[in-house]
Amino acid sequence: MTFAGFSKQTVMHTNKKNLPITSLMLLAATVLLPACSTVTVDKQASAKTISAQRGNIVTDNALSSDTASALLSAGLNEQACMQQFDLCLTQLSDSMLNRHYRPALAIFAELHYAKARQLSDSKNCRNALARPPLDPYYANAPLSDDDAKTQQKETDLCLTDYQARLFDAVKYSYTYLFYDSLTHDFEGAEQNSNSHRAQNRIPNDNDIQTQDIYNAASNDVITQIYQSTENANKLMGDTTVEYLPITSTKRDNTDEAAIANRPPLKGKATDQVKVMKVTVNDYNLDIYLPNENNYLQNAHKQASALADLSSTYELRLSGLNSVSKRPGLGISLVASLDDRYTTTIRQLLVASLSGRLTNENKNTDDSEPSSRIYPTGHLLLTGLIKPDGDSVLDALGSRKLDIHLYNPYQTESVDILNDDYPLAANFSAGYGLWLSENQLDGVGYLNLITRQPDAQLPKLFMLEPYDPDKRVLIMLHGLASSPATWVNLTNDILNDDKLRDNYQVWQIFYPTNLPILENRYQIQQLINSTYQQTDPNGQNRASQNSVIISHSMGAIIARMMLSDENLVDDLDKLNDKDILSSNEKQQIRNALKTSFGEDELKERFELQALPQVDTAVFLSAPFRGTDYADRWFTRALRRIVYLPVGLVKTFTDNLATIATQGDLAQNPLGALYLQNGASQLSDKSSFIELTKDITINERITYHSIIANNDADITKGLAQTQPNGAKIDLSQAVEDNAGNETASVDVSDNTETSQLPPEPLVAAVTVNDDISQALTERLSDGIVPYNSAHLDGAASETIINGGHSIQTNPQTILTLRRILHKQLQE
Repeated sequence: MTFAGFSKQTVMHTNKKNLPITSLMLLAATVLLPACSTVTVDKQASAKTISAQRGNIVTDNALSSDTASALLSAGLNEQACMQQFDLCLTQLSDSMLNRHYRPALAIFAELHYAKARQLSDSKNCRNALARPPLDPYYANAPLSDDDAKTQQKETDLCLTDYQARLFDAVKYSYTYLFYDSLTHDFEGAEQNSNSHRAQNRIPNDNDIQTQDIYNAASNDVITQIYQSTENANKLMGDTTVEYLPITSTKRDNTDEAAIANRPPLKGKATDQVKVMKVTVNDYNLDIYLPNENNYLQNAHKQASALADLSSTYELRLSGLNSVSKRPGLGISLVASLDDRYTTTIRQLLVASLSGRLTNENKNTDDSEPSSRIYPTGHLLLTGLIKPDGDSVLDALGSRKLDIHLYNPYQTESVDILNDDYPLAANFSAGYGLWLSENQLDGVGYLNLITRQPDAQLPKLFMLEPYDPDKRVLIMLHGLASSPATWVNLTNDILNDDKLRDNYQVWQIFYPTNLPILENRYQIQQLINSTYQQTDPNGQNRASQNSVIISHSMGAIIARMMLSDENLVDDLDKLNDKDILSSNEKQQIRNALKTSFGEDELKERFELQALPQVDTAVFLSAPFRGTDYADRWFTRALRRIVYLPVGLVKTFTDNLATIATQGDLAQNPLGALYLQNGASQLSDKSSFIELTKDITINERITYHSIIANNDADITKGLAQTQPNGAKIDLSQAVEDNAGNETASVDVSDNTETSQLPPEPLVAAVTVNDDISQALTERLSDGIVPYNSAHLDGAASETIINGGHSIQTNPQTILTLRRILHKQLQE
C-alpha cells in the first residue's frame, strides 16, 4: 500500500508536466527497484558488532544470533516456539541436517533456559511466591476451595515444567562444554570429534555464551534449592530434604577445632563429602561440601550455613577499588553463617545508654580473649552441577544431579570427566558483605567519644577460614578508626594471586579511648590466644613469619608488641617536676599493684615480643608523639573522649580515691592509666616519654612508610635520592599549574612546541641519610618525620600525601613489594 500510494502521487505529479509514458515507466522503475531490496549495509561501531555477536538470553534477555538464526532456518517463530515448546524442539531437531551435533547442544541449552525464565515470570509460577491474603473481606480475599485447587494445580504444573527446563538447560550446556570428554552415543555422531576439538584451543563466542547459560542455570538451581529447604515461598515444588549424618570415629566439637579447621573426616580438606540429599519431583540432587570442619560443623547443624546463600551474580560490590576474581567454571557464592558476629552503631548506643540492658543481653564473658576471636562469618563457596552419566545421551536423560560446593581458597581446579578445569572464585564477595553489614567506621569513632559502662575490649576478625599453611598478616588501625581503613590494601592482597595464596588476614578492632598501655596488653593477649587456639604446638606455617601492618596509634602499639623492654625500670625517668611527693608516687604504685595484682601489673609493663612475628611495617607512626594533640581543637576533642567507666572501677576504691583528690590524669604516673589514648599521643605526655626510645627485637625486620604533605619538599627529597623516586601519574597535572615548561625546536621549519608539565613525585625510597634541613620540614600535617623515623629500618619510604596514607595507592604498592620480598627470604 505504501508503494501504491507513492506511485499514485508520482503519476499525478508527472501528468501536470505532461511527461511521456516511457519517462513515467522509467521513473517508476527507478523508485520501486531499490525499495524491493531487503538487505542494507550500514557502518556501526565495532563494540556494537561484538556485543551483538556475544549477547544471549543471559546477558541481553534475548536469544543469541546463532539460536535466532536456527529458528528462522527451521521456519519457527520465537514466540510460537515458547508457546508450543515441545513441538518446537521436535521441529528444530528435524531441521538440523548438519553432521556437527555440538552446536545444537548450545542452541537447545539456550532455548531451555529461555523457557525456564519465561515460566518463572509467569503468573502461575509466581503464585508459588505469593503471600497469603491480608484481608479476607475485600479484593484480596482468599479464593474459594475449587478456585484454590485449580490455581494450585496450575501452579504445580508450572513449577514442574520450570524445574525440568532449568535442569535441561544445565544438562545441555554441560554436555556442550564437556562434549569432547563424553562418549558420543547418539546417531550420526562424528567419531573423530575429539581430535577436532583438541585443535581448537581458543574459545569461540558460542563457548562463552554456553558457559554463561551453564552458570546462570546452575545459579538458579543452587540458590533456589536452598531457599526451598528453609522457606515456604519457593520456586522449587515438592522438595524433600534429607540431612546425612557426618560420621567420624573421633569428632572434636570444641570451638578450638572450629577455628583450627581440623579435618573431622579421613582424607584431605579438598575432598568432597556428601551431606544432603534433595528430591525435587523425579530429580535426585546430592549436595557435597568440602571436608573441612568450618564447613562441616555447619552442615552438622542441618542447614544453618547453607540456607543463606548469596550469589555474586546478584551482588554489586561498590566501594572496593577492585573486585578480586578468578576466572573458571562454577558459581561464586557466599554462605552467611547464622551465628556470625556483627557490630553496628545502634548496638553501641544501646550499650552506652543502659548498662543494665547490656548486661542482660550479654551472653559471653568478653573478659576472656578467646570470646573475642571471630572466625569469618561469610564462607566463600563455588558451586558446580554435574549430571550423572559418561555419555551425551546418558547425561541428557539423567534424573540425578550432583551439586558440589567447593572452598575456592583450597580448591583451584576441579576434575570433570578426568580432565582438570579451573574453578571460578570471587574473593572480594565475603569481604564486601562483612564490611557492608558491620558499621566499622561509625563504631570506631563512637567507641572513642561515647561513655560506656563496660570497656569495649579488642576483637580479632579472621577474613577467611583459618589455613595452617598460610602466613598471618595482622592489621592494626589508628586513632578513631577501624578495620575498614584497610579496605583497599586488603582487597589488593586478595587480588594478588601470590599474596592471596600465601597470606591470610587477621584484623584487630580496638577502642582507641583506652590507655595505650592497656590496649597493648589486651591486643597482645588476644593475638596470643588466637595463635594458641589455632595451633597449640606452634608447628604450622601460619605460626611463623607473621607480619604486622599498623597505622598511627596502631603502630605505637605494634612496636611495643615487638619489644622486650621492661617499662617498670623506666618509670623513674618520668619528669614529674615535683608535682607529686615521693609518698604520693609510692601510693599510686601501690594502688596500681592492688588493682591489677603483681603479675598482671608486670604483664602490662614488661614487654615481650610476639614470637610468631618477624616482619613489621609502620605507617605514619607518632613514636615520639605530636604537638597536634595539644592544639586547641584537639584539646577540645580530648575532653569528650571518655575512659570506660568499668575500666576506672577496676582500679579499686583506693586508686579511685586518689583520682578524686586531684586531676590524677595530669601527673606523669597517673596519666599512664587515667588518661585516654588520644591524649597520650601528645609529645608532652608521660606515655610518650616512657616509650619513645624502646627498641625492637633484633630478629624482627621492620619498615617505615612516612607521609609528607608538601609536594615541593617531596620533590626536593627526590633530587637527593633519585634512584628511589616514583613519579605520580595517578592524576593529570594542569598545564597552568605553575609548573615550568620546557620548549624544544623540532626543526627549522616548525614552530616551537612545549613539553608537558612536569609530574609530581608520588613516593621516595630513602637509601641515604636525609639532611637535617629536610627532616625538620617533613611532616604529614599531624606527625612530623622526626617522630615517625626509626633507626635501623630495613626500608624507609616517603609518600607524598597526608596522615591517612594507608589508602594511598603508592603505600599499598610499597606494602605489596615488602610482602613479596618477605616470601622470597
